[in-house]
Amino acid sequence: MKKWLLSGLVLLLFINAQSVTASSADISVLVNGQEVVFTDGKPYWKGSEMMLPVRDLASGLGMKVSYEKAKNEVRLTSDKLTAVFKIGESQISINGKAHAFSSASATKQYRTYVPLSFFSKELGIKTVYDEKTKKLTISKIELNTEILAEQVIDLMNKGGYEQLWNDYFDQELQKAIPLPVLDATWKEVLKQTGEYKKIVSLSSSPIDDGGTMVVSILGFEQMNMKLTLTINRTGLLTGILIQPAPLDGEAPAGVTEETIIIGETSRFPLEGTLTLPKNAAGPVPAVVLVHGSGPSDRNETAGAYTPFRDLAWGLAEQGIAVLRYDKRTYTHGSSLTAEEVAGITVKEETVDDAIAAAGLLKRDARIDETQVFVIGHSLGGMLAPRIDAEGGDFAGLVLLAGSPRSLWEIVYDQNASFIAAMKDGEAKAANEVWLETEYKRAQMIANLSAEEAKSSTVFGIPATYFKEMDAHSTRDYAVKLTKPLLVLQGDNDFQVYSDKDFLEWKKLFQGKENVSFKLYPDLNHFFVKYDGVGKGTLDEYNYPGHVAQEVINDVASWILKNKQ
Repeated sequence: MKKWLLSGLVLLLFINAQSVTASSADISVLVNGQEVVFTDGKPYWKGSEMMLPVRDLASGLGMKVSYEKAKNEVRLTSDKLTAVFKIGESQISINGKAHAFSSASATKQYRTYVPLSFFSKELGIKTVYDEKTKKLTISKIELNTEILAEQVIDLMNKGGYEQLWNDYFDQELQKAIPLPVLDATWKEVLKQTGEYKKIVSLSSSPIDDGGTMVVSILGFEQMNMKLTLTINRTGLLTGILIQPAPLDGEAPAGVTEETIIIGETSRFPLEGTLTLPKNAAGPVPAVVLVHGSGPSDRNETAGAYTPFRDLAWGLAEQGIAVLRYDKRTYTHGSSLTAEEVAGITVKEETVDDAIAAAGLLKRDARIDETQVFVIGHSLGGMLAPRIDAEGGDFAGLVLLAGSPRSLWEIVYDQNASFIAAMKDGEAKAANEVWLETEYKRAQMIANLSAEEAKSSTVFGIPATYFKEMDAHSTRDYAVKLTKPLLVLQGDNDFQVYSDKDFLEWKKLFQGKENVSFKLYPDLNHFFVKYDGVGKGTLDEYNYPGHVAQEVINDVASWILKNKQ
């Protein structure tokens, strides 16, 4: 590793891990340039692992050290992290996330000891041991993750994939993205975008596990791309994503925007944007936008699309306020424990936050509290009836590319379509077997106990997620609705189907005068018109486009018509 592998709080450890025979008296320790005077216990060797008294060293690094006897727990705290571990174990919780270190902590001469790797690999402290002088140097350095991102970009552009993969990727990322895939991905990007030109913008922000997220907009000959890097405390990449950058744009002159916080005092506060008609006279109708599946920002960014921003600006220009916000799993996903991830359902991921957003709008004096509507897209369209029933209490509902079917049925159809398009061969055959196996598992979800569902997956998703949704059926909530309801669908949608899901809505609401329907020719899942390379595949989302103005106009007209 080189010195330039820097990130966030720390520099990655490099020590000689060879077995040595030095006695504890031979080892001197410097922390931030100051020699440590050990009060009682001194460092010692346990096989090839150096064991260090945690209190003396952590205090020298500016951490507060406390011990809770009843739990047998040691707690280290600083301005940027909280680390908790039990004496005698090799597990540590860092900012709420579990990690394992190399050797168990131990007690000797009434002092708690941890392995050297505890400080380097887990807390991200720079450590260097000189075997000749028997001197250990420990130092904490504030590092520039933006410089690291620039180095990553430079290596990719120069074809330094092997160095990037070896020196910058952590082990889990190396498993997820093999070297040949990294090489092929960047070359494929260059085919679509032309020659790389420059970094257009670069910004960084802390994430819940003590690491950093760096987002860069990269300029190419034909279009801009967005590169997102997640960097851990030791300066290694734990995530890398490159995708088309959404089109830049400024809010129209007729609207104004402000930042708001949903659930400000809760464990999961969410930042959002409230878009308002400028110079509106009196309280205005308003809309809460509810995302589709997966972690999503407030614009529901997908490839080069920003559909929620399009809707917010377009509706506000026609006199309707719009609230959009970052999804819980987008903002706080990295802070969830493994147990929380396995047990998460749409209630925590979507429903509760949408209800809180509706309440926030209704308490705003600029909003007509009797005229708050919900627009749910995709999964959000499936959940909108439930959100309304469980506390949203909206004036009306707009369902964009939603479905009354079970989510696992839709996931099966999506995977079947993808596999059908594969070339014949072993890979396709293996995927077909996998899909049918998972489909049979999905059909048995209702028979799983709560504990069985938590420990099982279906289509790679925790079974709890599907089981909870099925127990709160979209169909059951929707059929009881008497409020105004607008169901919209794009005919070129290959994720939710006009010949299945849209027809299911029509059957469910047959004869109901409170429900209106519209099917749009040539529009895809995001209500964008596209007819180019990659049509009918995820690739089409990589080409910039906007929600069709016809859709925005139809939604606005429907809301204003249904003002009570």
